[in-house]
Formats: sequence, structure tokens, C-alpha cells
Amino acid sequence: MKVIIVGAHGEAKELINRISSGWSISVVDIDQDKLRNFTTNRQIEKIQGDGTSALVLRKAGLDQATAVVTLTVDDEVNLEILKIAKQSNILRLSSVINHSVNLNKYKEMDVEVVEPNILLARRFEHILEPRRVVSQAFAGGRAEAIEIEISSDSPVRGKTLREIGSDYYIVGALLRKGKVIIPHGDTEIETGDLVTIVLQSGAFSNVINLFSGSESRFPLEFGKDVFVILENENNLKNLSESEFYIRNTKATSLQLLTKEDLFENNLETTQETLKAVLKDQEFNTTYKSKISNKDIDKFMNDNSVGTIFYPIEETTSRAKIRYMLNIASKTNTPILFSRSTYPYKTIGLLINSNFDENSSNSIAFDLASAMSANLVAININQPKFLQQDNEKQLAGTLEKLQDLALSHEVQLDIETHEGNEAKIFSEQTSKFDLSIVSSSATQTWQGRKIVEFVSKNSKCSVLYIPG
Repeated sequence: MKVIIVGAHGEAKELINRISSGWSISVVDIDQDKLRNFTTNRQIEKIQGDGTSALVLRKAGLDQATAVVTLTVDDEVNLEILKIAKQSNILRLSSVINHSVNLNKYKEMDVEVVEPNILLARRFEHILEPRRVVSQAFAGGRAEAIEIEISSDSPVRGKTLREIGSDYYIVGALLRKGKVIIPHGDTEIETGDLVTIVLQSGAFSNVINLFSGSESRFPLEFGKDVFVILENENNLKNLSESEFYIRNTKATSLQLLTKEDLFENNLETTQETLKAVLKDQEFNTTYKSKISNKDIDKFMNDNSVGTIFYPIEETTSRAKIRYMLNIASKTNTPILFSRSTYPYKTIGLLINSNFDENSSNSIAFDLASAMSANLVAININQPKFLQQDNEKQLAGTLEKLQDLALSHEVQLDIETHEGNEAKIFSEQTSKFDLSIVSSSATQTWQGRKIVEFVSKNSKCSVLYIPG
């Protein structure tokens, strides 16, 4: 994601040194000498020019930007820059405010403002009356206290303080379901905990990565096995994709349900052929003379399945796809309709407003992070005359996606289209190696039809996350 910072000041340098590596950064300043002497501990793009010029801002990457920060000493300059950014539909606008009389002008543009005078006053108040003030910075600026909410994919979730102990930070308190806990070595950190951490200032980024970073868990929340269904010889090409999938997720075993006479020629046994394809990958095989829906149901009931892996061919009927989707929804198990479009370098996501732990949005970032893939989130609006007033909800959804991209350090692109959701997303899948979809939490008829259409007509493999 990209941020444009206007004003090559000390505040800009400190901000750049602290924000996530997921940001691509451009710094704009009209003073060439100041820009030349502006150095940071990471790679940035420097643009010399007037920030109130739309041409200069576009040169800095305005068309790709997610956020704009203005740090000039002139409020009128800041407001003009922010006006241009807002016209370009930038979601995150923030600025230093030089004179409080201009506060309403910033608020009218929905700009997040920082008032330096208030920050200075708080620091001096801490010096004069230290017992009255709870501050993030102390020990002469050499230490900080921060609060972090533990997410479901945090690397420390489920671990005790003894397991994550360090010399450069301590966990001072936990707020869990409204109750304050003073932790000890055996205290286990849980999802939703608000953790207060005291740390050395130089350890800021390490602590942030440890507590609020992401750790791949998919598909263990659903089950440990990847369950592959092989109904004919043509499915053999899909077997390598299942091997790639299990090696790049947290699944622990590969389970094959296959016909006994899978191959027309009998030069080698089915088991020998499977071993040759899967090479060093261990797997278990269940043979059937003919694979029935009853066999699939029984396998799902008897095993811990994290993902169903079903090869798709041009001749695969809608009825079969509908049945497999019903199995996935009934057992709450993701299903991957395989088209052998691996490795997954670009993942496409049909976005929705569900950000629960096992939602398609959350899992898309888990997979993109684990596989070092780029993620393209597709938002499809209905035609104007059918749209409801949901702009605020959409803005909130996009902001949450950007937050997930930062915490997972995933390259995220967001595209917006208008028209038929199923048809447009299916057309877009030609750009992806894997598409991720989910029907709505209410399992509406329309949601099921969209998933069914995409699963049938996608140009790449499709991962369906139920509910």
C-alpha cells in the first residue's frame, strides 16, 4: 500500500521509521535542499515540487495511494493538498494542524488531525506532574508503554508469557472481558486480550511484529487433512496442486479417495502411479470401485478435513458442483475446486463485510502471507439504480482490508467494478492463480448462486469458504 507524505520534516522521518514495511512511501517537498538531506532507515521515493499541484501528487503516486499525510507549516497548503487527495477518493487523510482556528476546515473534509501544541503540553504535564499522567513515553523517551489487542492470527495467541519472554519488554497487564489480569509466567494470551507492554524504545517494531503480526493457521481451525477426490485419470494433473497446497498451508496430512481402476492402462498400479506423482509427499489412500456421494459423506464424517480438494473439468456438471458446495456448507469445510493453476502468485478475493476469524477475507490474507502472493480484492457494485446507501459500510470494509494487509505485510490492490457480481468476478479470474469466494453469512439464494456460477466458470482454481 502507498502513502504520500508532504513535508520533509523531522516528524515525517520519525513516522517513516515507525510504520510497517507494508507501506510504499513517497515524500514531497518544494525545497530541493531539504529533500536532498532527508534520509531514513528505509527506501523511499523523493519528489521535489509543490504539493498543491495535482501533477506533482500524481507523479508521487496519487493514483495508487491509500493514504496522504500533510506536514507543512501552512494550513491552507495542507488543506489544498487534502482536497486534491479527497477528490481522488483517498480513504486515509491526516495532517498536522498549525492553527486551531482551522480545525473545522479539516473536520469538514474528514481529516484525522494531530495538534502539536497538545502533544507538547502533555509531555510537559508529565514532567511537571508525573503521577497524574499516564503516558506512552517515559524514562526520558528511552522506554514506551503500548496497548495491543491480540488478534486471532497473532503469533503470541495461545502462548504463555514464559514462552515469549524477552529482556527488551515485559507484559504488565491484560484486560480480558472487562477484567484486569496481572500476568505471570504461566498466563496464556488469548484472542481479544488488550495487552499492556512496557518496552525499550528501540524494540518498538519487534514488539509490534510479535504481538500484532500474523501467523498462518489455515486450515487447522477447520481440520488437519486435505481430502482429495480422484474420479478419473484426468484428475491426475490436479494431484500436484494438492501437494503444493498442503506444503504451503498448515494442513498435516493428504487423504486420497480414488477409484481402484483410475487409469486405463495397467502398466503400473494406481498406488505406484500416485507415489510417482506425489514424490516425497506422504499420503493415505482409500479405494472404491466407484466413488458415490455416500462415500464422500462417510469420509467427511470419519475424518478431520480442513479442505476438500475437488478437480474441475469442462464436463463437470452444475449438479455435481452444487452437491460439493452443499457438502462444504453442511460440514463447515472449505472446498477447493482445482484447475491446476498453481503456484498461487496472485490471489483474487471477492470481498464482503465479514471479518470473523474464519471468514474468506481473513483466510485470503493468511494464504497470501504464507505463500508470498499478491492479493487483489474485487468490489463489485450493483448498477446505480439498484444500489442502496452503503458507502459508509464499504469504506469501513476497505479500511479493514488495508489494516489486514499491513498486519500480514501483503501487497494489496483493490479494484471496483459495476454490474453482475458473479459474471464480472468470473471474468476477472483470468488474472489470478487462485480465487477465494464465500456466500453470505445468511446463506441467501443469491449468495449460493454467485458461488456456484464462479466455481463453474472461473479461469483458475476456486477456494470456497462456507458462511
